[in-house]
Amino acid sequence: MQNSNLATFLEDQGVGTKGVDIWCELPLGKEDSIGIVPVVSPEPNKAFATYDQVFDIWARFENATLGKAKLQEVFDILHRRQNYQLDGFHVYLSYAAGMIDDLDRDPEQRHLYKLTVAFVYRELSEEEQSS
Repeated sequence: MQNSNLATFLEDQGVGTKGVDIWCELPLGKEDSIGIVPVVSPEPNKAFATYDQVFDIWARFENATLGKAKLQEVFDILHRRQNYQLDGFHVYLSYAAGMIDDLDRDPEQRHLYKLTVAFVYRELSEEEQSS
């Protein structure tokens, strides 16, 4: 699973628009937007055909209230969400690995927030994807 899969899913959920205010990178230099960055994840499960993947979702906003609210929206969509499909993958569970972190401001005085979300998933077969 890649950050672009997650970006598309969040766009489908109405969080924003991929390439406008949802990015597959840190949102540095981008106004009022979120960025999705993969984190080093554990090795695949040895007993089951599942994988764990962790993403940091960053928000960079001029207005602190709006920035935190945007990540709260992402939290509400992804935390403790079970058994859903995400662009070629079946997600058994996604959950926040902590609360929204306030990381103060960047050099341009934009507010920075970060939310870490973990996913337990498996790849869908071609048959499953076509049905």
